[in-house]
Amino acid sequence: MKILKIGTIDKSGGAAKISWSIKQFMEKRGNKVSMFVADKTSTDSNVFKIKRTVHRHICYLFSNDLDLFRTNWITKTKQYEESDIVHLHNLHGYYFNLNTLKKITSKKPTVWTLHDMWAITPHCASPLTDEIKDGFFVCKNRKLYPRIFWPNEKYLRWRKRSIYKKSNFEIVVPSKWVLNKVKRSVLKDKKIHLIYNGINNKIFKKENKKEIRKKLGLPFDKKIVLFVSDAHKNELKGTSFVEEIIKNNQRDDLIFISIGGYESKQKNCININKINDQKLLAQYYSAADIFLYPSLADTFGLVVAESMSCGTPVLSFETGGIPEIALHKENGYIARQKDSKDLQSGLEYLLNLQPEETETMSKKCSDRISHNFTEKIMCENYLNLYKKILNKYE
Repeated sequence: MKILKIGTIDKSGGAAKISWSIKQFMEKRGNKVSMFVADKTSTDSNVFKIKRTVHRHICYLFSNDLDLFRTNWITKTKQYEESDIVHLHNLHGYYFNLNTLKKITSKKPTVWTLHDMWAITPHCASPLTDEIKDGFFVCKNRKLYPRIFWPNEKYLRWRKRSIYKKSNFEIVVPSKWVLNKVKRSVLKDKKIHLIYNGINNKIFKKENKKEIRKKLGLPFDKKIVLFVSDAHKNELKGTSFVEEIIKNNQRDDLIFISIGGYESKQKNCININKINDQKLLAQYYSAADIFLYPSLADTFGLVVAESMSCGTPVLSFETGGIPEIALHKENGYIARQKDSKDLQSGLEYLLNLQPEETETMSKKCSDRISHNFTEKIMCENYLNLYKKILNKYE
């Protein structure tokens, strides 16, 4: 089987991680996979860069990230012409002309994984509201990525709808939460498949906490709460709630570790830059007692699955697909949305568990991931979907 994948980035970031792991799995099964991406971070010779022809600031001024690019050439490439199936990932990121979707799907079976909600909003990846208008979820404000300068939502809705109407593709969603959104949207008549994201549980695995803490130079006599985010004070990742939790829990027996772009100025927080080494990141998950992730917008929650796979319970809000991964009081504590008091209650609940209760919860975390949310399970589901779609075209 020859597969062509199109996305913003090849292997860096949540959506790209999923796309890349599918690519590697398919290649190991003897399939040939090519990729077209706007940002190439790998040295893979089968990954080809899509040159951005228009700067994002121009898109912002025109309030249009759909029409200003030249990507019809993709359908004239050897990679497209020889492909058996096309797999689309994130099409936003100021590089792809959505009208190319009609050309791609006119000749090739196509599946589109919705890693966020951009396809069913006028312009934003995370609308932060459940309000819907003309089949599209309303973006709470124009500053949400990809942002627009002036109110061009009416045109963007019309443009997406007209393109979808003339395009033939099937959809994959990473959670039931997204599935329910799509069923209410402009894409409700498309064929929709649920395939949960998966993580590499050979890397993200439970380790001996004492040994890992010794290796990382972390204290044995303190509880550790870990927070991971690539973003600098990204409110969508709930950084204000993180700061409130840290500030309100100045205790000698408790420390916080922040990994990524967010830096707390509280004295009981250790700030660590972004960790690209997945094995090292897994060690920090294993070293922690609690993984704090009060995200306000997540279609799945890949870091939640990574933490749980390492046996570390999660403290989060009931956001998006997160409650489908972490079960309340079984794999952590799922607080009411944006309820800081309930989040604090969750922290106290997890900190006050008896050692045997903590160990039971830890085992339930890793077991739940290994049975439901691994790369192997996810990739086999995608392979079966590819075959199912191709059978319809024979």
